[in-house]
Amino acid sequence: MNPGSKQGNSQRRWILTAWLLAVWGCLLLPLALTEASATTIYSYIDEQGTPVMTDNFNTIPERYRARVKTTEQIATASQRTPTVGTIHERVSNFGRQLRGMVSGAAPNISGLSPSQSEILTYAGFAAIVLLVAMNVMKGQFIRLIALGCLILLGLATPVLMYVSSDGPMDVMKNKASQVEKKHQDRVQQIP
Repeated sequence: MNPGSKQGNSQRRWILTAWLLAVWGCLLLPLALTEASATTIYSYIDEQGTPVMTDNFNTIPERYRARVKTTEQIATASQRTPTVGTIHERVSNFGRQLRGMVSGAAPNISGLSPSQSEILTYAGFAAIVLLVAMNVMKGQFIRLIALGCLILLGLATPVLMYVSSDGPMDVMKNKASQVEKKHQDRVQQIP
């Protein structure tokens, strides 16, 4: 092997590693961020000798404000750890934001519905990325994965276009419901 080839392979590996780290970082960083929170607790003893605690200073009567004790309560690690529900909500919001950013990027292709145009555009873009990955990467495993993804993309795209909104399946459902409605009307007209 010549030295230029080794340097090119090494450079490609570093670029691939940096790219994968950037993608994983963009996907996982919003999930890992949690807000550290501290709450101020105000406590005092009223005229009956009952201890009273609140987190809102404005709810304390004027006559007790001079005797108020202030305590900072820091959230524990278990309180700061996001639950499955908050992780799902963050991922869903990220997906909505991503869809909002790229929804205008797909052109309208004549003869196809807007959703079919988006599916075909994004599938074409993904196919180009996979083909480039197959031809640029030297590792057989990565090339095999890219080929497998390309095959799956080729199988999934027509199915997605068929079941998309305003696709052939939607049109057939509408026609079937119209035929069913006409049939029900005829049945009701029979004495």
